[in-house]
Amino acid sequence: MMKNFFLLTIFALFFSCKSGTNVHSDITDENQKFLDNCETVQAYLDDFVDESVDYKKYFNDTCKIRNTSFNSDGSMTVDDRISRHKKLWPKYDFLISDSINFLPGVNAETKQVDGSVRFYFNWTIINSENEKSVTVPLYMSFDFDKNGKFIFQQHFGDISAAFLSLEE
Repeated sequence: MMKNFFLLTIFALFFSCKSGTNVHSDITDENQKFLDNCETVQAYLDDFVDESVDYKKYFNDTCKIRNTSFNSDGSMTVDDRISRHKKLWPKYDFLISDSINFLPGVNAETKQVDGSVRFYFNWTIINSENEKSVTVPLYMSFDFDKNGKFIFQQHFGDISAAFLSLEE
């Protein structure tokens, strides 16, 4: 009798712990979303270096871009980003480090992996007028909407000093 009770208890515990949610599938979906988003970020960085960004392809219309440049006025819009790039590209060339180790980001509230992409890399800026160059270590992150477009981008690094050093 005790043996039957023990087996019944084990059986009940086993089936009571079974969840209706397929955790493996959820993890796989999030991993695939992250990998897809990494490809999007890499393509965007490559296009930036090539000075040929299709902003509609990458940015949600309401995307905000946060930078940490000296005297920054806060978040930029996509139109601000386009204008800034158009001013930079005629005078500067850009290179990014060959190997970027993309890291999965998490939702700030839930602390769950959310498909966002974070990474550290080295960004080289070359003043094409005087051939001076500087390499700046940066941290960047990209958050995505459900269609795989950027809804928030931020970067941290001493970019203001980097540009100033190229003008001396």
